[in-house]
Amino acid sequence: MKMIIMAGGSGARLWPLSRTYFPKQFLKLPGMADSIFQLTIKRCQLMGSLEDLYIVTSESYHGLINQQLEEIHAKLPDEQILLEPQAKNTLPAILYAVEAIRKKGDDICAVFASDHVIPQPEILADTILKSRKVAEKGFLCFGITPTHPDTGFGYIKPGVPIDGGYEVSEFKEKPDYNTARDYVKSGYLWNSGIFMFQSAMFYDAVKKYNSEVFDAFCAETAEEKFSKTPSISVDYGLIEKMEKVYCVPMKMEWKDIGNFAALSEKYNIEKDKNGNVCYNNEILHDSYGNFCLTTAGKTIALIGVNDLVVIEQEDALLICHKDQTQKVKDVVDELRQKNNKSADYHVFQMN
Repeated sequence: MKMIIMAGGSGARLWPLSRTYFPKQFLKLPGMADSIFQLTIKRCQLMGSLEDLYIVTSESYHGLINQQLEEIHAKLPDEQILLEPQAKNTLPAILYAVEAIRKKGDDICAVFASDHVIPQPEILADTILKSRKVAEKGFLCFGITPTHPDTGFGYIKPGVPIDGGYEVSEFKEKPDYNTARDYVKSGYLWNSGIFMFQSAMFYDAVKKYNSEVFDAFCAETAEEKFSKTPSISVDYGLIEKMEKVYCVPMKMEWKDIGNFAALSEKYNIEKDKNGNVCYNNEILHDSYGNFCLTTAGKTIALIGVNDLVVIEQEDALLICHKDQTQKVKDVVDELRQKNNKSADYHVFQMN
């Protein structure tokens, strides 16, 4: 089995912790000895060897990738670190890796994002390794059994049971809260963004269902492939068009750290009696459900406020309500329009 890690995202919704040239997957969050990316590497090592691991990332992150691999004593040859000249979303990224894998022969492939936090990696590894037979039937998605209604995830409706999983009856986009609640009651799964398939099947499916991406990748160089291909996710560009897609449920704790609301949930266990999560010099009075992370040594005081995210760094301060964290990306876009370097670089990168 080959493993593919997608590590090219810029993590704009986690600004100012995450910056364009040092994004979230390379961060070591509070309580973590390793970065999210390094933890992903270690999870993959529970399922196979480094010889079977491929990383797809931005050309801009090549140095970061090598540095973080070296820190955990994981060395990969250059041909297994695939550099994207442009970010074109997940379908081109996965096809890029599949092409590289097929040069050595077809195999089952498992695809992982580099920004998931999974405290029980042994459950993930065990489920993946036991799901090869399902992946031999066709494209396999892994669903997470929901713990609560969540409007930030897509949902999978399981259909007819098969050996070890289900046929997918329907994919649902990110819903409103009431719809998400109905989905959870009806046995829907969160779409984890973890996939498994035969490399030859994937290649043929792109050819059949997305000729625009396939034709672009007939070019000889990576620069040509990525300049010609549309930017499209594997969900929209392929999976939702396929006739037979399967899913296997995973009963494990799983966090997709896509925004600060999701990040704050990772630390639920560390809440105080008022539901606040704080780490350094924060003082809170009559305040509930706040998430505070300060890194520049300042004392932060909150009085009479609820459900805020407060992220303080040497060169930037973010304060927003938890239900507005998806809009942090809009702030980053505006900073770039104003040529503000804090959108792309941390202070230590500019000094």
